[in-house]
Amino acid sequence: MGKIMNYSKTSNIMEIDIKFGAEQFHFNLHQELIVNEGVINKEIKEQPNAYAFLAMLHKKLIRTKAEAEAQMEKKYAEIYKKYKEKTNPDTGRIYDKEYAHHIAIANPAYQAKLEKFIEASANVNDIEVCVKSFEQRANLIQTLSANIRKESY
Repeated sequence: MGKIMNYSKTSNIMEIDIKFGAEQFHFNLHQELIVNEGVINKEIKEQPNAYAFLAMLHKKLIRTKAEAEAQMEKKYAEIYKKYKEKTNPDTGRIYDKEYAHHIAIANPAYQAKLEKFIEASANVNDIEVCVKSFEQRANLIQTLSANIRKESY
């Protein structure tokens, strides 16, 4: 067995932990992708439900990411506008664009929104990998099923 296969069995990277609203989803992707040839008919029947769940969660998380991005941009604009309209007490002139930008980026409220956006982006990316993996799993199940039918004749 190759190193990558061994890593996929033992690495924490394969531990998926996603929070969506009040629900928490935790699973090991490696374990979920295993196909048991002995119960291939059961695998064929259950695969669409697992795939549908992941695809639906993916779409919901995309929306959550978009909402988090909008909130982050709104907070940035609020802070930027506030400082762009203020007078710098040291110079007596209005803060320039670059200074207002840096103040907005460093603001704790903006940083909190940024953190939520980063988390939402990571969740979307993680579930996207899961969806693609389950697409590959479906193809594998189809191939195995066809091979088993050929061997039966």
